[in-house]
Amino acid sequence: MTVQATVMEGSRGTTVRKPEGELVPILIDSLGKPVVARWTSADSQQIWYVIPDGVDWNQVLDWLVQRALPEHVPAALRRVRSRHHVDPALETPAETQARSSLGELERRYLEDKARLEGELVQARQEAEPVRAALLYGRGSELEDAVAVVLRAAGFTVTDLDEELGDTLSADLLAVLNGSTCLVEVKAASGAAGEKLISQLQRHLEKWPQLRPGQPVTCAALIVSHQHRLDPAERSAEVYQRRVVDTLPFPVISSGDLFRWWCTQDWPAVQGAVLGQAHVAGEREEGPAEGGEIPAVGRRRWLPRGKSQRAR
Repeated sequence: MTVQATVMEGSRGTTVRKPEGELVPILIDSLGKPVVARWTSADSQQIWYVIPDGVDWNQVLDWLVQRALPEHVPAALRRVRSRHHVDPALETPAETQARSSLGELERRYLEDKARLEGELVQARQEAEPVRAALLYGRGSELEDAVAVVLRAAGFTVTDLDEELGDTLSADLLAVLNGSTCLVEVKAASGAAGEKLISQLQRHLEKWPQLRPGQPVTCAALIVSHQHRLDPAERSAEVYQRRVVDTLPFPVISSGDLFRWWCTQDWPAVQGAVLGQAHVAGEREEGPAEGGEIPAVGRRRWLPRGKSQRAR
């Protein structure tokens, strides 16, 4: 919103009239552009208020009478004896009490709003790194976010890349209630390839050589698939069901992991990682003979070539 020169074409040529008066912004938008302004003529005899086209005039007049004039030009309302202005010295006790309560209410509202806005900023600062990594991250960023979720779900997590060296084993070792799980974390910009499955299988076969005194009881593959797409556009499953059903370990999408973390559904995280159908159901059944908790639906990894019967 600016005051510009006018150009008129006539029989005597072009006439340019320079802008007159002063334009002062009143309301500025988020881009720093004036939305409402006041124009004063060069001789100060005229004052025009410029507002956006299509604005309801009743709202503008109500604002001028109820907010702008009482705050900036109270004498104008007193001169015309407007019902919108009453000298506080002339108020009844009921009016004074109501006005005081309204001011207190507005003060508490502003305080509560500032407090809640601060809480929202803090909550977003805490959540955004995990959210961004689980939904769009890859590499160590994604692995760190998965570790955060597993620890929140009650697992004791070890970063194997840091402890054993990159590529020597899976990314994480997660331990919970006697279960020791190798966790491989991968990202794929498109559909996940089945080579990710074979990588975890190789890590499982190699594990006894790395830690002969710490056998693993299960494994899990966590994949951030199609991470270049919006989360709502990604397929629900990392692989088709016929592929997953043949595996000795679960395949979990990072999107599912994010939703469980977001809702703090820790039993769902535990059940998915440990390959258990219903972790809470184990607690409901109670201890079996000998005090051990029965494993419901738990998948135990065995090296290829060994059957359940051999075990």
